[in-house]
Amino acid sequence: MGGIMTGNINFENYRNSWVHEKNSCGNKQQLHAEEIFTLLQKGQSVWLGPNLSIYQSKVLDAKNGPPSLFFRSGGTSGNTKWIRHSEKSVGFAVSGLLESLGVEEISSWCCLPLNHVGGMMQIFRAIASGGKVYFSSYRKLFDEIPGELIQNQWISLVPTQLNRLITSSIACKNLRQFKGIFIGGAALSEKLAQRARNEGIPLFPCYGMSETAGMITLLNSHSFDKGIGGVGKVLPHAFMSVNTVTNRISVKAKSISLRAHQEGQEGEEWLDTPDYGYHDPEGNWFIEGRLDRTIVTGGEKVNPHLIEKVIQEFNSVDECLVCGVEDQDWGQRIVAYLTPTNIELNELKEFVQERLESHSMPKDWKLVNQLPLTEMGKPKN
Repeated sequence: MGGIMTGNINFENYRNSWVHEKNSCGNKQQLHAEEIFTLLQKGQSVWLGPNLSIYQSKVLDAKNGPPSLFFRSGGTSGNTKWIRHSEKSVGFAVSGLLESLGVEEISSWCCLPLNHVGGMMQIFRAIASGGKVYFSSYRKLFDEIPGELIQNQWISLVPTQLNRLITSSIACKNLRQFKGIFIGGAALSEKLAQRARNEGIPLFPCYGMSETAGMITLLNSHSFDKGIGGVGKVLPHAFMSVNTVTNRISVKAKSISLRAHQEGQEGEEWLDTPDYGYHDPEGNWFIEGRLDRTIVTGGEKVNPHLIEKVIQEFNSVDECLVCGVEDQDWGQRIVAYLTPTNIELNELKEFVQERLESHSMPKDWKLVNQLPLTEMGKPKN
């Protein structure tokens, strides 16, 4: 496609030609999006709150530049901050993805919340590329869906959503009809990845964050089907590096967010992420965990991601979440949440004990119907 474009995004000249003609009349997500763009057209910056609410909207001083969108982000640390994006930063994110995919248009089945970058970016991709957005819940994919609502569409899912859908033959049939499925927001277990390969589901694992306006790496479905792991190569609008001592990942991208209340040039500085990992000689990236999820128990630092990987190797475990809770004796106590509820817990403990050091063994095991995760697949604080 000949180099990085800036993306055809203009908040003030917004038109609703991106709305899929099959959208339900009065769809809440669509109405929320239209409200957001109405405010942007009036020159107001918008702070997006939870549950389809607008936390605040106001005209910024001229020194703060054109209208912007503010997304609230807390990661897994609980320290809430506002991430500011302009039409320029989201435009670069769109054009980088289009160039990587080698496509000119992206239409989406949107089932992620619009107060998160992952939801709003689906609208920006459609606006910039002439695509359409159909709003629905991912749960609708458990039902028979007319092909015209799925074919030639992309969908973004988090692993928890995929893990539930893949248990249904009808949902798998629907997923196979999508042009592609962006999967991100949390680690994709090897067990779930292999189930998706076996079902012929076109997964595109990716990595990104609110600060980069969504994905900055992408593994195409062809490579995924061949058994390649990780989150793929860096998109054309971004750069990534890793500290060779700590393995901490830093990113720089043309889509990087502006400082919350300052005008500036996107992509000028490196951003240290809370993630750590590595890349192979071919440039494929692998994310091994987050620094802000590290558990300190009995004076030992423990990576919950590694514990989760071991637990998920047990045949009857579908999903697993390991976290630390405050404990008077240990500092933090390791707790493992597991689905489904009929796991033979004694057998699992023996299995895990053979594979983990004693200080990494969970102290509490909780069998639950649903992991304590947000709708974006992040651990609840």
